[in-house]
Amino acid sequence: MKRSKKPSLTLLRSRQWDKKKMAYILVADKSYKPASGLRSRVIYIGTTAKGAGRPAASAVNKASQVFYRDRGVKVIEVFIVTCQGRQATPTWKLLEAALIHTFWNIHHQIPKYNKKKPAHVDGVFGQLALEKIIRSLPT
Repeated sequence: MKRSKKPSLTLLRSRQWDKKKMAYILVADKSYKPASGLRSRVIYIGTTAKGAGRPAASAVNKASQVFYRDRGVKVIEVFIVTCQGRQATPTWKLLEAALIHTFWNIHHQIPKYNKKKPAHVDGVFGQLALEKIIRSLPT
């Protein structure tokens, strides 16, 4: 039998884990160069599948695809992004769309492992707050 010397997955306690529906951003330890020329380590912006109560499983599933396809990626960090709920509004889906749209505005393309750019709805989230989130991620 063998055991890894370092942990393969570390979870930190956070109030954000209490929310069942949330968006998350995957950031690799290796950067890539999008069309804009600005290097980025953001590889995926997503949401828990259909509001599943298992955000860690959702993020690990996408991360395992990245490890399989990209050479040189050794560490993937998961950043959870949440917002206040609104009655009868899937805010987690709107937050994902707004984050991808903001990434598009900065880098002129969607993150490497996102397949399509969802329809963006203006006025739900502040543009400055979204830019602050995207720009605060490691580059």
